[in-house]
Amino acid sequence: MLKPTLTTRLRRFWRQLDKRIKIGAAAVLALLVLAGCIWAGVAMASRLVTTIRDRAAAEPTLTSTAAAPTEAVETAEPPTPTPLPTLPPTETPAPSTEEPPPEPTPVPVSDGRGDVGTYGGGAPVGEVPGGIDIRTASVGPGRQVDVESVAGAPSALAGWVQEGETLLWIELYEPIPDPPTFYVEWLFALDVDGNAETGRPVGSARINPDIGMEAAVGFYYDPAGGAYNAYFLVWDPAQGGLVRRTAPRFVVDESRTVIGLALPLADLVQAISETTGVTLVPEAVQGRAAALARVGNEQVIDFYPDRPD
Repeated sequence: MLKPTLTTRLRRFWRQLDKRIKIGAAAVLALLVLAGCIWAGVAMASRLVTTIRDRAAAEPTLTSTAAAPTEAVETAEPPTPTPLPTLPPTETPAPSTEEPPPEPTPVPVSDGRGDVGTYGGGAPVGEVPGGIDIRTASVGPGRQVDVESVAGAPSALAGWVQEGETLLWIELYEPIPDPPTFYVEWLFALDVDGNAETGRPVGSARINPDIGMEAAVGFYYDPAGGAYNAYFLVWDPAQGGLVRRTAPRFVVDESRTVIGLALPLADLVQAISETTGVTLVPEAVQGRAAALARVGNEQVIDFYPDRPD
């Protein structure tokens, strides 16, 4: 008699089992199969992720530098670079044994407004005539007068002065009446060597209480004649008075607040030397400007710079 095989025994055992046990065993077997499939899927996915990561690590990383897109992009050729300008080499000058010229003295910004006084004592004037109140002039704060340069002059006179001329100018707060109804005069007293012992004696006139005066340059308007007239006066010590020389050129600008007087520097030097025997020293010239008016029986005047107290 043959022995039953293992498969036969298992079949007999399965037929003899209770039906509920069979269902439970089948369920357990199905769960085991499902768990095995899930485990196998997870393992395959893990191996795939690892492979991708390893490949990515082996390739170079690219960083984008492109700008964000715009609605319209225009292309143009890059501009041709322009070379920087260069200066020619500067030769180093040999040391000079001459003394450098003195720096020009700055002109004060302005004189006090409304400081017009009576001619005799300087008492304040109630009503100041137009064209008399001086704002500034071509005289420095220390009374210096630059006879060789037009630095600091009003722009209105820039094209008027000629080469080689000495320019004297006054700027006024109020315009000159057109025409004036009273006698009015604008003038400069000049001490051409800075020596108060030469020229017209100090204090012999209201305009020169502190300077010797070799020359006076100015112009005036007289309603009686109805015209402007200029003068250039030089002190003559032999006569003890002022003598006339060739009159300067003069001008009033469009605003009627700037006046200019000009005469050749060579003529100024020659006239003073011949008449007074004094040599003009450009860096030593001093002076004072003034504007004078005769209104009725009263004379009023404004000095620039002011007279010393």
